[in-house]
Amino acid sequence: GDAVTQAGTRFLESPVSGSKKPAIDGQLINLCAGDKTLFDELHDGPLSIVGKRSFFLGDQVGLGAKMKLAVNATMGGMMALFAENMKLVENAGLSKTDMLEVMSLGAMNNPMFTLKGPSMAAGGPYPPAFPLKHQQKDMRLALELSDELGGSLPVVKAANEVFVEAMKMSSDVGDMDFSAVMKIYNP
Repeated sequence: GDAVTQAGTRFLESPVSGSKKPAIDGQLINLCAGDKTLFDELHDGPLSIVGKRSFFLGDQVGLGAKMKLAVNATMGGMMALFAENMKLVENAGLSKTDMLEVMSLGAMNNPMFTLKGPSMAAGGPYPPAFPLKHQQKDMRLALELSDELGGSLPVVKAANEVFVEAMKMSSDVGDMDFSAVMKIYNP
């Protein structure tokens, strides 16, 4: 960003939140930072074509990427916990499908569990919308960012380790959808 502005031009970063289907449907969430005037110019044009919502997070380039890391680290933690408790339900002699339905009727209802849960309950398949290796990379980068900022993310650290272990299971797991973290509990 700095080299661009020093050259007399403008720069706007726009990492996105969302995966394959939201991208196809123009339903991504744009996480923008940089030149506010450029953001305003692009808001109702290109940004609205690819995204259902655009956020201007500040003039410091990198803020969009930092937001994306926080969002994706949260998503990874949720998925690791979801997989772990699906295994708990199975070990307790309960139905994973019942767990999905119970969760869908309460405060835990969310699109990620609704979309990924049935495949996880069935043991796959895990066609990649967001590859597991990219999920793990984002959690690793969130941990590094937190360290740089003097913070601590113990839950993200634990979830990251689950994803690392899942990738060690076979060479193709990293290319599967991040919901394939379930394989660590049901190889």
